[in-house]
Amino acid sequence: MKLLYLLCFSLFISFGAAYSQSNPFQNNWEDSPAEGAFQMENYIVWGGSVIQGEDDLYYMFASRWPKHLGMSAWVTNSEIVLAVSDRPEGPFKFKQVVLQARGKAYWDGMMTHNPTIQYHDGKYVLFYIGINYDFERPVDVSPSRELYEEAWNHKRIGVAVADSPTGPWKRMDQPILQPRPGKWDGAIISNPAPVVHEDGSVLLVYKSAPVPYPARNQNRKMTFGVAKAKHYWGPYERAGEDNQIELLPISSDVEDPYIWYDGNQYNMLAKCMNKEITGESGAGFLARSEDGLVWYTAEEPAAYGRTLTLSNGETQVFPKLERPQVLVQNGLPTHVYFAARNPEGNIFNMVRPLKRTVE
Repeated sequence: MKLLYLLCFSLFISFGAAYSQSNPFQNNWEDSPAEGAFQMENYIVWGGSVIQGEDDLYYMFASRWPKHLGMSAWVTNSEIVLAVSDRPEGPFKFKQVVLQARGKAYWDGMMTHNPTIQYHDGKYVLFYIGINYDFERPVDVSPSRELYEEAWNHKRIGVAVADSPTGPWKRMDQPILQPRPGKWDGAIISNPAPVVHEDGSVLLVYKSAPVPYPARNQNRKMTFGVAKAKHYWGPYERAGEDNQIELLPISSDVEDPYIWYDGNQYNMLAKCMNKEITGESGAGFLARSEDGLVWYTAEEPAAYGRTLTLSNGETQVFPKLERPQVLVQNGLPTHVYFAARNPEGNIFNMVRPLKRTVE
């Protein structure tokens, strides 16, 4: 049966003992700062990805959009910004807009979102999603449902490159992949999870859906796929059986992967929207892979829950703890950053430091 799974699926998650190394996240969290890692007055802040610069400062790439427009306006009004701290725990301070709206002539001209930063051979390589749409950008009120759906259907992944975290950034003229109507990824290309190897080649996991809106109102299944490139500029080609990752037993309820390579294997930290893997909905799990195509959960897969102990001594259950982004230092994970909504409804970037690293 196991051989049959390997032949039939590009990727599956098993509770076998093929990868029995210790889980470096499980029960291994320091207290999180009560103020979070990065907040901005009058803005919703989402999904920060952090890298240490050559000047030893820590640079966070995050998404923001005006708070008065509400949560749904990410799809029309998000832009990627840069924040800086001298400590990985923060607090991070806003420095500049990185990828702003640049106009309807461009594939990412109206919105940029969900950054994840990589570094290779003196270059900072930023993967992100962008959107273009034909209507005017919302200013005073949230986009209507119809406008939200139209914008959502245009999600694509791109790459921007700079010599410094502060830019200037060179963006791609086109997204790296296009949807394939009639396939499992017929709607969008979204939520990049890349690994840039030492030779500049890339393994990229992305998320998609089979149909765009309005059909998506009846079919909301989301699935992962894998693409590869010999260089981060591309071209990118889909990989694996039908270019699709099947996550068993819950193929439609896992999202927000972050992937890194430790020199021996790929590691994935991702969120499970139900209780199947961790016993808690909205919590995270750890999986590992030798080739980036066939994955196994860690022997004890639960990585994080939504209950946080804060530096002020409070314990809070966060309604949302999403888009985990791992800071890897000296080849080992040390911090994880989350798009978070606390019990009071504030949305910002949270950091969870690790107490120690288990090899």
